[in-house]
Amino acid sequence: MKSTAQPPVLFLLTARLLSARLLTVMVITVLSSLLFATSTMAANSKSSDKSTLSYAPSESPLQDVIDAQEKAKNNDTLLLVVLGAKWCHDSTGLASHFESEALQPILEKYYTTLLVDVGLLEDRRSITERFDYPIYYATPSVMIVEPNTGTLLNRASMARWAHADSIPLIDYVEYFTAHGELSEQEIAVLQSYTPTSEEMSYNAQYAARLQAAYKALSPLLKDDINGELEGDTADNFYAMWREVRQFRATLQKELMERTQAQLNPSEGSIETKKATLTEHGPFSWQ
Repeated sequence: MKSTAQPPVLFLLTARLLSARLLTVMVITVLSSLLFATSTMAANSKSSDKSTLSYAPSESPLQDVIDAQEKAKNNDTLLLVVLGAKWCHDSTGLASHFESEALQPILEKYYTTLLVDVGLLEDRRSITERFDYPIYYATPSVMIVEPNTGTLLNRASMARWAHADSIPLIDYVEYFTAHGELSEQEIAVLQSYTPTSEEMSYNAQYAARLQAAYKALSPLLKDDINGELEGDTADNFYAMWREVRQFRATLQKELMERTQAQLNPSEGSIETKKATLTEHGPFSWQ
């Protein structure tokens, strides 16, 4: 008997990405040919080109997001918020891909885009919590939001963008096209995501711990960027950085697994969801 059940929304997204791959390859091939043909002219005018996307410091980053969300409503687009930093090669790599000939038309069609500077690991929980996400676990953090409800549409796949600079352009094109073309039914499924009160408390507790770790790393990161770290101080910083990186990656991975288990209940279970609320001890320097 043929099943009448609706396929999970994450499965639909995957199928859509696969079906779009061949067309995307063709488009990028054509664009690459055009870019090669005009490379001399581009080189001559490069000095006058100015990037329209940058992680610029702001005195009111939350208000910037609120304004962008309102603009997205008025433009009938999704809101695309990226939290990143100029010192982070994955953040700058993502911004560079955003300005590619293959991706620009997609972003312009489906999204109102805002890049938010996190500075030296500054607190941006007021932004992430606006869309029911605990904290930025990586730079960049890419948030695709339905602006009228504030629903975070890509919470189950945000972790992949921690390695944005190494992601092929074709994957960018497919990902942002697929999310831009989500149906109302698919968005409704994603809107149904509701963490338990236990999970919300857990997320907030460990987001606070992670932000405290960011605060401890911040002055050392500044010195590292300026080339002022040396000897034991440098070794200690790199050890701390690796420890925090493992901590934040684990938190986000488990959060993503809990999200996927709820949005695709056939592939997970309540027991699995509860089991991933892992308790973590203090950092080695505490």
